[in-house]
Amino acid sequence: MKSERRHELEKNELADWLADIINTIKPYQNAILAVVVLAAASIGGYAWWVRQAKAEAEVGWDQFYTALSGSGLDPAEFDDIAEQYPGTYLGQWAATIAGDLHLNAGCGMLFVDKANANQELRQAVDQYTEVCDESRQPMLLERATFGLARALESQGDLEQAIQRYEDIERNWPEGAYAKEAARRAKDLARPVTKQWYDRFAKFDPKPSFADQPGTPGERLPFDFDSLPGDGSLFQPRTMMDLEEKGPDDEPTTTTPTTTDQGDAGLIGPDPVQPDPVQPDPVEPVEPTPVEPKN
Repeated sequence: MKSERRHELEKNELADWLADIINTIKPYQNAILAVVVLAAASIGGYAWWVRQAKAEAEVGWDQFYTALSGSGLDPAEFDDIAEQYPGTYLGQWAATIAGDLHLNAGCGMLFVDKANANQELRQAVDQYTEVCDESRQPMLLERATFGLARALESQGDLEQAIQRYEDIERNWPEGAYAKEAARRAKDLARPVTKQWYDRFAKFDPKPSFADQPGTPGERLPFDFDSLPGDGSLFQPRTMMDLEEKGPDDEPTTTTPTTTDQGDAGLIGPDPVQPDPVQPDPVEPVEPTPVEPKN
């Protein structure tokens, strides 16, 4: 009996506690309901966003590998992917590849077209810098840092390049670029290297015939009759058979003439006629008489 009574008292206490809770939150039930609905909507929206982002990422990676597997790599394609997916792993990889392509193009034009080369190098620096500022992936961050150091070196900013090379030595001492970074940092600190870059900064390549008038590929105006001549002996149109001839016109020929003094440079010596050779006279041979046989 006592246990049953104790159980009944516990049930009453629980019922009273629940009643007190209900009475307490009853004035706020609408707000609580709104919070619950909002939480459910947020969870549903987040799940939809995750599925949507996953689908877009799959499309983006397809674009990335399609651009990467092409016969000719175009940095503009990777620039577009990096802009479409900023702050993502895909966007950072696309920015790194775009930086590599801009760097290679810029280095290839430094000795031919410095203006376009510097433009390519600036784009490479921008792409690498964005990856270095946003990425937390060690392998990608190391590669972008090394590319940034190379781009800065190509621009002639040796102090910043040395600093980036030293960052690679310090942060990734066992990485793939550590030895090359140490070698480049040491070489850029040499006075002779700095002197070379100072001289190269003043180098301004100019294309061939850059200062000549006219448009490349355009045929220059030319008049044959404007050539300097020597009277009737030099008629370009006649000599090159450019005059229109009638049906009764006959070609004319010129016969070289000589002056009294001759012209050894134009007329050769007269041919020497060989003397006629007379045959030697042949003496007649008298026949030998034949004696008759008895």
